[in-house]
Amino acid sequence: MTTIAIANQKGGVGKTTTTVNLAAGLVSLGKRVLCLDFDPQCHLAKYLGHTHDNGVTITDFIAAKASYMDMPSTEGLIRHGVAGIDFIPASLRLSRAETMLAQAMLRERVLRDILEEIVPEKYDYLLIDCNPSMGVLLTNALVAADRVLIPVQTEEFSLDGLEDMVDLIQMVKKNINPKLEIAGLLPTLTTRTKGSADVIHWLQDGYENLFAFAMVIIEAITLAVLLLKNHDK
Repeated sequence: MTTIAIANQKGGVGKTTTTVNLAAGLVSLGKRVLCLDFDPQCHLAKYLGHTHDNGVTITDFIAAKASYMDMPSTEGLIRHGVAGIDFIPASLRLSRAETMLAQAMLRERVLRDILEEIVPEKYDYLLIDCNPSMGVLLTNALVAADRVLIPVQTEEFSLDGLEDMVDLIQMVKKNINPKLEIAGLLPTLTTRTKGSADVIHWLQDGYENLFAFAMVIIEAITLAVLLLKNHDK
């Protein structure tokens, strides 16, 4: 199984939309895909049709692992979403992860250890929709991943912190997860403006080795909405 973290410390750059549509594309190719909602906002699960319930979430496993308690039952953990995409939801309580993990040994590796226990071997891909921060949740996702896909909105302020994001990935690779690689930068929410074009050129020049995709995502194309509409037909 290949684990891909879709990550950027900045919010609103299309991480969740990218995760959903990457999953849908892989499913259309016959791949077995599981998505993990690892953001307290829980947008991924909502995209995939999840409504509030009392079932177990990834947050319950984080809390149990951090508190050295018995792990919850995995029954009902994996939900079945639209377009044949399976997913594990989060909950708002995941925002307390910094506190929950403060006393945990090897706290950066908690998610990786959990996933090794709870994810069935039948899946080809695990996609992790990360929260927009540089904290312990993102570090856990990077430690658990094989690849990182970085959506970058093509506007000037979205470039703020990109260098820090790349540095964090390299630090995790050097110190904890040597198999971690950057799959590439994915320009998103692109407009037909000079400013947007300038950002793309800057990315091509400054991160030539990471600019791995031959396409950009145009702002006018709401891929997640199209996916849901097509599923309902």
